[in-house]
Amino acid sequence: PAMKTVMSGDKLDGLKKERSTSRRGDFVIPITKKDDSYWRLPGGDEDATVFSRVASVITVLQWLPSYNWRENFFYDVVGGTTIALICLVQTLAHASIATTDVIQGPYCAFVPPFVYALLGTSPHASISSGAIAAILIADQLKAWPDMQARTELASLLSFITGMILVVMGLARAAYAVRFLSQSLISGFVTGGSVLIIVGQLKNLLGLTMMPHTSTVLEAIEKLVEFSPQTNYIGLCLGLTMMALLQIMMWVKKWTVEELKKKGKPRPWLIVIKIFTEAKELVLVVISVIFAYVSSDADGKPLLPVVGHITPGLPPFKMPWDSDAAAKLLGQTDLSHTQTVIENYVLHHFFVGGMLVAVTSFLTTYATSKKQALAHSYSIDASQEMFALGMAGACGSFFGSFPPSGSLSRTSLASEVGVKSQMSGLMKIVVVGGSLMYLTEVLFYLPKATLAAIILRSTWSLVDTDTAKTLWEGWKPRREGGQRRDMVVWLLSLILTIWFGVLYGIATSVLISLLMLIRDAAVPRVVILGQLESQGFIWRDVEVWHEGRTIPQILVVEFRGALSFASADWFQEEMERIRIREDARNPYKIKVIVMTFGSVHDLDPTALAMLRDLLTAWRAHGVSCIICDAKSRVRLLIESHFAHPTAKNKRPLLDQSAFMIGINDAVNMAMAHISPKQEDAPGRTVSGSVGVSSRFMRTVSDVQDSSPLSPQRVNPFRI
Repeated sequence: PAMKTVMSGDKLDGLKKERSTSRRGDFVIPITKKDDSYWRLPGGDEDATVFSRVASVITVLQWLPSYNWRENFFYDVVGGTTIALICLVQTLAHASIATTDVIQGPYCAFVPPFVYALLGTSPHASISSGAIAAILIADQLKAWPDMQARTELASLLSFITGMILVVMGLARAAYAVRFLSQSLISGFVTGGSVLIIVGQLKNLLGLTMMPHTSTVLEAIEKLVEFSPQTNYIGLCLGLTMMALLQIMMWVKKWTVEELKKKGKPRPWLIVIKIFTEAKELVLVVISVIFAYVSSDADGKPLLPVVGHITPGLPPFKMPWDSDAAAKLLGQTDLSHTQTVIENYVLHHFFVGGMLVAVTSFLTTYATSKKQALAHSYSIDASQEMFALGMAGACGSFFGSFPPSGSLSRTSLASEVGVKSQMSGLMKIVVVGGSLMYLTEVLFYLPKATLAAIILRSTWSLVDTDTAKTLWEGWKPRREGGQRRDMVVWLLSLILTIWFGVLYGIATSVLISLLMLIRDAAVPRVVILGQLESQGFIWRDVEVWHEGRTIPQILVVEFRGALSFASADWFQEEMERIRIREDARNPYKIKVIVMTFGSVHDLDPTALAMLRDLLTAWRAHGVSCIICDAKSRVRLLIESHFAHPTAKNKRPLLDQSAFMIGINDAVNMAMAHISPKQEDAPGRTVSGSVGVSSRFMRTVSDVQDSSPLSPQRVNPFRI
C-alpha cells in the first residue's frame, strides 16, 4: 500500500518502532552450539580428510578407483587413439606456426597430456599444442633468427608459463585472468591469424632461402623479394591440399546433418564422418606418398620437405640447460651493450610468459567449459589452471613448448565417445610409438602440406561474426549499443598486426581495464519519469520520452557502485542535475528522491559525501528521500542519516520508513511539498493508480511553461 504518513517533528518518537519493523527482512535465527550439527553442511573443509584433500589436487585418485573398465575402457582407447593420431599431425603444423623445430610439436603431445590426465577435471579436454598459443610463442621468439635457439627457448618458456599457472592455481586465482573480454580476444585472434597467414606463405611458396622475419611489413617485403624462387610443384600441392580440406569439411557437415535425420542407421555415414574428422592425417598420408614417388633417382624430393627428424622419445633435459637459455639468463660473459640488450629481451620474455600463460588457460578453459555444459558435469577453474601449469612445467623437461587446449579436438573427443581422462593416457602410447617408428616416414612430409593445413585452419579463426555483431550495435551504451566493444575489437586487431601479439593484447587489456575503472568512477545518474502506459513504472526519461515527472520533485537513479572511486563524481553530478533542473523549470526543486537499488555497498568516503550533500541541500531548502536500498546499504543509511545529531536537530533524511519502493517515496515527497492536500484524489502514486495530471508533466509541458527556455528543449536533456 502507498504510504500517506506526513513526516513531522512530533512523530519522530515513532521512528524507533518503525525502523525495528523494517529490519525484519534482515533477521537471522541465531545458531546455538546445540544446533550446530544441524546447520553445518556435510562436505565442508571441516569434514575433509587428508586423502580427500590430496585427491582434490591429484584428480586421478578420484576417478580411477571408480572407473568402469567394462563399459568405458573400449571407448576411451578408440577415442584416445583417434585424437592422438590427429593431434600428431596438428602439432607438426603448430610447431611450424611457433617457428620452432617441427619435432617439438609431437613432444608437446607426449608428456603434457599425460600429466593433465592425472590432474585435470575435464574428461574431454585435449591438451597438447594450440594455434593461439603457437601465435604467442612465435611472437616471443621472433628476436632469435636461429631455429635451434628458438626451439630451446620455447622449452624454457613452457617452464615459465607452467610455473606461473601452478602458483595461480594453488592460490585459487583463476578470477584474476578474466579481464580479457570476448571482444578483445576476438580482435587479438583475428590479428594473430593475419600474422600466421603471412608467415606461412613462405612455406606454401617453397621459399627455403627466405630469412626469418619479425614483423608483417618485413615479411611482405621479403616475400616480394624472394618470389622468383617459388617452388611451383610445392605451391600446386599446397593449393590442392587446401581444396581437399575444404571439400572434406563440406562432406563432414553434410554427414552430420544426415545423421541427425530420423530413420534407419546408416553405418557408412559414420565411417565417412570419422574419415573426414581425420582429414589432416589423410592429407599427410597423400602428400608423403606424392613426395616419395616424385623424388629423383637419388631420393631427393622435388619440393621442400620436413627432412630428418631424430627418432626416439624426447630426452630428459633441464629447460634452462642450453646455450640460448644461458645467454638469455646472463650465464655467459657478454659485452656491456650485449648485456643491456639481453636484459631487455629477458624482461620482454618473462612478461610475454605471463601473457602466454593467461591466454593459454583462457582458451583451454573456454573449450572445456563448453563440453562441461553440454554433458552436465562441473570443472574447477583453479584446478584446471594448476593442471595446465603442471603439464607445461613437466613437459618443458622433455622438450615441449607451452601446451594448451584445442577447440576442434575437444569437440571431437565428445563425438568419438570419450568417457574419461583415460583417453589422455592413450596419447603417450600413440605419440611415443610414432616418435619411435614413424620419423623416417615424416622425412618426406612436404612443408607445403603443413602450410596448407595451417592456412585453412587459421582462416576459421578469423572472427568476422563478432565484428559484424558489434558493428550492428554501433550506438551509445545507454541505448543498448556496443560501440565501446567495437572500439576494443578494432584496437586489438590493429595493434596486434602492427606491433605484434604481445603489445597488441597488452595494450588492449590496458584499455579494457581503464574502461572498467571509468565505469566504476563515473557511473550514470539518470532522471526517472513515470510511464502510465506501462503500468506506472519509472524509467529513464532519456530513453522513454513520454515519462511524466512531478513539479518540485526530482526522481533520480544512481546506476553503479557508490564508493571512494565514485563519491566525488556522484556529488558533482547530483548538484549539476539539480541546478540545471532549477534553471529549466518555473518551480524550484524541493524534494529529491534517490533510488539506490543498484548500490550494493557504501564505504566511509561515500557516507561522508552523502552527509555533506544532504547538509548542503538542507541549507538550500531541499529535502531528500532514499528508496529501494537493500540490506546493508539500507542499514547504513538509517544509522547515519535517520537520527538527529548535535549539529542537526532534525534527521538529514525526511522519511518515516526505509523499506520503501519508489512509489512510496514519491508519495512521501508529495505529502512534504503540500501536506494539506495529501488526501486529495489522484495524489497517490501506486502500482495501479498514477498521479493526477495536474501534478504531472511531460517533456512538452516543460518546454511550453519554462520562462527560461523559450526555444525547444532537447528531450534527452530533461
